[in-house]
Amino acid sequence: MIAFGDAHIPHHNPRAVEVVCRAIEHIKPDLTVCLGDLLDCGQFSSHPPTHGVPETNYQDDLAEANALLDRVQAASGRLVMVEGNHEYRLDRWAALTSEGRGAYSMLAPRLQLSRDRKKFTYVPYGSATARYPHYAINSRIVAVHGWSYARHATKNHLQISQGKSIIHGHTHRADTSIIQNIWSPSTGSVIQARSAGCLCKPIPLYGTGRPVEWVNAFILGYLGRRSDTLYTIPIMDDRCILPDGTEIAAGKLPGAGVAA
Repeated sequence: MIAFGDAHIPHHNPRAVEVVCRAIEHIKPDLTVCLGDLLDCGQFSSHPPTHGVPETNYQDDLAEANALLDRVQAASGRLVMVEGNHEYRLDRWAALTSEGRGAYSMLAPRLQLSRDRKKFTYVPYGSATARYPHYAINSRIVAVHGWSYARHATKNHLQISQGKSIIHGHTHRADTSIIQNIWSPSTGSVIQARSAGCLCKPIPLYGTGRPVEWVNAFILGYLGRRSDTLYTIPIMDDRCILPDGTEIAAGKLPGAGVAA
């Protein structure tokens, strides 16, 4: 399994995205999970645009997100998209405006990112079904976009996961919390929570003068019949190193030219 999240297209880090794509193409996982906020959807935000940052066309962003999912899906046995709060901006916009309700089917990520896909699951962010959105990777691990953005969000996720391990995005930080599983009868059993970091630019648009803990990273997991092993793989500029020592490098990005 590979899990990644928070690319925030068009504010993604192209080198980090390329590293993850190449890791997926190298490993060919049985399951790939996108942990949400693949799209930023800033065009539908209630916040004003960031000064000095050019606005992009939403249809172009959507096309880029679909192209990324196409590439990931081609190398994966199954693809899961856990919707994030940024994709959910379309639902809020549609709920508040007649224009939004009329255009919803043509714009909504849950429809436009799912179209014509097989071996694909889209988990909505909203809880219209009265269940908190999540995806059960197996009987021991669940994946969510994020139930907390607090300073110790990863530990908070573990406290409310009810005896299961959990992977999440949302915070843009790469964090881990591992504890003894007191709910399990087997001696030595542990449960853990991992934040997958992000694939967006590691300096936020809204606060370039204040350092943050954002890290480009993804999660690699080996899922067994009775137990699982999870790794957080940090992306170092344009490369990462897998647990077996294999180095995955972004190389020359598609369409990259020579700097003047």
